[in-house]
Amino acid sequence: MISASESSTVVLESTARVLSSVLLGDIEVSSEVIMHFPTPLWGFPDLQEFALLPAAREGLWWMQSCDNDALTFLLADPFVLDKSYAVDLGETERVALQIEQPADAFSLVMIALPTEVGAEATANFRAPLVFNLAQHVGMQIVSRDESHQLRKAVVLDAFPPQAHGLRLQ
Repeated sequence: MISASESSTVVLESTARVLSSVLLGDIEVSSEVIMHFPTPLWGFPDLQEFALLPAAREGLWWMQSCDNDALTFLLADPFVLDKSYAVDLGETERVALQIEQPADAFSLVMIALPTEVGAEATANFRAPLVFNLAQHVGMQIVSRDESHQLRKAVVLDAFPPQAHGLRLQ
């Protein structure tokens, strides 16, 4: 597995379409950042295309639904948050994601932001998202490692600011 910080940068050039986002505004994106989920995300059976976009902090990403302007996820590089973290892909997942080499896999975890003052952000390490960026395909995987938590408290300050990422509108 490679970490988000080791992956290639997502480019927002050569616009293919404009997405509307309640959180991010109107965004021009190329087809290179559109990820198809052959198996929909849990809880969202009708949504299979999402744009994967860098956030304002290195290692954080926005995943905006291409079909629902109100659905935006914040994703994080799990290896920044937990150096010992590992994702074990089964053969079925490797085939679906067209993973031939470990370097083809790009893993991120979903972040839940706090709704109350003083509460912590949490990350879902139990069901990471795994992408093959070259093939524009993604999948949510249930970790076979039961030690991975569904709601692990995380500190988002671990991710340094970056100039080229998208900020909330």
